[in-house]
Amino acid sequence: MATSEVKEQKVYVCLPPNYIEGKHILSWALSQFPKDETTIVISLIFTAAKNFPDNKVLLNMWRQSMNEALEKHLTQCAMQKFKAEKLMHDNDDPVKGILELIDLIGIKNLVMGAAPNGKMSTLVAEKANPECKIWFVRQGNLVFTRYPKSDFPATTSEENEIGLNVALRLMLQDGYREASKLKKMASEESKRREEVEKEMLGTYEKVLLLMNNIETEFHRREKLHQKETEEIQTTENNKKDLLRREIEQLKLENQLLRNQRNDNLTQLEELNKQKLELENYISSLKLENNKLKQEWDNAIKEAQELRNQKEHTVVNSDVTLSSQFSSSELEQATQNFSDSLKIGVGGFGCVYKGSLRKTTVAIKKLNSESLQGLSQFQQEVAILTTVRHPNLVTLIGSCSEISALIYEFLPNGSLEDCLDCANNTPSLTWQARTRIISEICLALVFLHSNKPHIVIHGDLKPENILLDENFMSKLSDFGISRIIKQSDSNTTAFYHTTHPAGTFAYMDPQFLSTGQLTTKSDVYSFGIIVLRLLTGKPPLYIASEVQEAMRSGRLQSIVDKSAGKWPFELAKKLAKLGLRCADMSRRRRPDMGQVWSMIDSLVKAASQSAALSSVGSSTFCEERVPSHFICPILQEIMKDPCIAADGFTYEAEAIKTWLNTGHNTSPMTNLILAHHDLIPNYVVRSAIQEWIEHQKS
Repeated sequence: MATSEVKEQKVYVCLPPNYIEGKHILSWALSQFPKDETTIVISLIFTAAKNFPDNKVLLNMWRQSMNEALEKHLTQCAMQKFKAEKLMHDNDDPVKGILELIDLIGIKNLVMGAAPNGKMSTLVAEKANPECKIWFVRQGNLVFTRYPKSDFPATTSEENEIGLNVALRLMLQDGYREASKLKKMASEESKRREEVEKEMLGTYEKVLLLMNNIETEFHRREKLHQKETEEIQTTENNKKDLLRREIEQLKLENQLLRNQRNDNLTQLEELNKQKLELENYISSLKLENNKLKQEWDNAIKEAQELRNQKEHTVVNSDVTLSSQFSSSELEQATQNFSDSLKIGVGGFGCVYKGSLRKTTVAIKKLNSESLQGLSQFQQEVAILTTVRHPNLVTLIGSCSEISALIYEFLPNGSLEDCLDCANNTPSLTWQARTRIISEICLALVFLHSNKPHIVIHGDLKPENILLDENFMSKLSDFGISRIIKQSDSNTTAFYHTTHPAGTFAYMDPQFLSTGQLTTKSDVYSFGIIVLRLLTGKPPLYIASEVQEAMRSGRLQSIVDKSAGKWPFELAKKLAKLGLRCADMSRRRRPDMGQVWSMIDSLVKAASQSAALSSVGSSTFCEERVPSHFICPILQEIMKDPCIAADGFTYEAEAIKTWLNTGHNTSPMTNLILAHHDLIPNYVVRSAIQEWIEHQKS
């Protein structure tokens, strides 16, 4: 076939709905025209409206199927590098649709299929615009060509009819062959079978079309389902994030409940054991008599120790312990309780600075209408008149007329003030913080090992830790403390209340839930204080924050930089100690004796470092005496420092006096000394002498 000389000609290829048949027709067209000069316009006549007039869903599915077929044909053109366009024309009659396209667009070149019966191709050949050249193709082969009038100027109408007759003749030949086949099938049964087969073929094509539509709809719904699934997943992820935050907030409470359950089970077992012991006790008169005798011996021992404690006084103290003062003396000492001398306000009264008998004191005056304050007043008097320790605030006396307590005055305020740098207070160094940790530990060891009654502070927090002129720490505020008799059995001594009191951030969680106050409650508070001194952060959730920093290896990022450069190993050990003491489970906390064994080496290392740095330094702090220069007993700078069996350094004369008066326990820990030998501490003595010389210069 000769190619046209017209550049960029458009050839319209009108295809049937069946994709396979259309593919053969398009393949023929692509093989006949030059790709560089031809644009293929793939056309479909959409006739489905007459089949589904009232069913929009099926109509849309059919139209989508036709569009997909057009896209496949376009892909076929693109693969052979033809320029191609697509065109869909709606008409219930395919012949009319083709004729309309020829007239509306002015089609000059048209390729279309030729069915075996030849009816549609004959009608198009007869009625199409005579200017349009039409190629009729069947099964990839050209059947005949209808030439336009312009190609045959001398052709008569009869000659055109001959062209059409040729087409008709070809179709008649096909009909003849078909008739020959039918003649061979003489019986009606064969005819009916042929008809059935045709119907089945039509049904099969419809089924294929329906399956194709179903597959298309399935893919569409699958994509829609996938999109919905992704949206649901996004929503679920958002919900999970919200739940995760809520879970984080509930972790402490959940952990507390689990630990409480375990402790309740343990307590139940202990109660069952106690029940069995009581039953055995009741059944045995001999055991009862022995028990009574033991209690009698303990009572005698307790009375003797109470007498010893009453006789015990602080060395070089100018004021008598637990003196009684009149209200007029206190009014004179405080200028009638002037607001200008008020140095603190508590839940049950105010604290004033005063001058009493030429001694600066702190006077706590309770509110007269507070019944609970009166109870705490009596409790604090009962404790501080029976126990004495360098790291416990000294009770000088009281005034029952106005419910007032008189204490030694500690000029450097509370540990909380120092941590908050209140009133421009300089920040405590890491050495000072380590020493304060050891002093608090020693005070608690002393209280918890006191005989015959142990003392539980119950409200341990930085506000209740006061600092003297040398920044030595002392525990105060024993209003809600409890004196508990030590048990002869291995069971833990505790005090039970239905109204737990204290400061929430420092309170033992199990004390809050059970109302049982034990020595382990003080251990929990001590752990929180250790973490505060290490990090300087607020107490609430501080244990979780330090634990997370330890787990992620970023402990150095949360230590308090204002304390100086913390030695890494010291900070790490203090963090572990604080977390262990602040464990949610009471059973997993160490007692204060175990805590002291862990912290003793840390304190000695820090003190030794401080002493050596004092010896080698050319500058000294003129405003405060280094704490390791102070004798724990005399509270004065040591002249002849000696190391006792408990590892502490004392003034030689003071510790000798302590030992010679019948004491065989440590003044700091209340534990029995292994021996009475004293070793001179030349390092500290040298540091003290150099410090004194510097103060003189």
